[in-house]
Parts: sequence; C-alpha cells; structure tokens
Amino acid sequence: MHNAEVVIQVRYNPKGECVFCGEAPAGVSPQDWHNHLSNNLPIHPLAGGRAAFYTTNEDLARFKAMEGAKLEAF
Repeated sequence: MHNAEVVIQVRYNPKGECVFCGEAPAGVSPQDWHNHLSNNLPIHPLAGGRAAFYTTNEDLARFKAMEGAKLEAF
C-alpha cells in the first residue's frame, strides 16, 4: 500500500484466534478489533502466526470510532 502511514500488527495463537491486534480502542478485545478491521481493510498474512493491516492515520481514527461495528458478546 503506497500511502500507508500506520502498520497494525496482528498475532494469532495456534488455534488461529487473534490474541493481539495493535491500536485497539480501550475495552475492545483483540478478536473484535481484528474482525472490525478485516471488514474494512485487506489483511496481509506474515509468517509465524502474524499478519498486518496497513492504513492511514485518518482512516485509523475513523476505525477507532467503531462506526458500524457489530461486536460479538460472549
């Protein structure tokens, strides 16, 4: 992505569940934040149970507002 200013790092456990997703708003689980970003950005898989999202500061602020988010309650 040419104009990406922010790299959001993601880590998964061996079961494939997201255990870390950077830049998550307070009170939002890593998996819910990952799901929200996945609905809005392409995910770039990396080796070793990792991945990354690339975005701009402006889009990150919009995503952090969680506009249109459908968070799952467990």
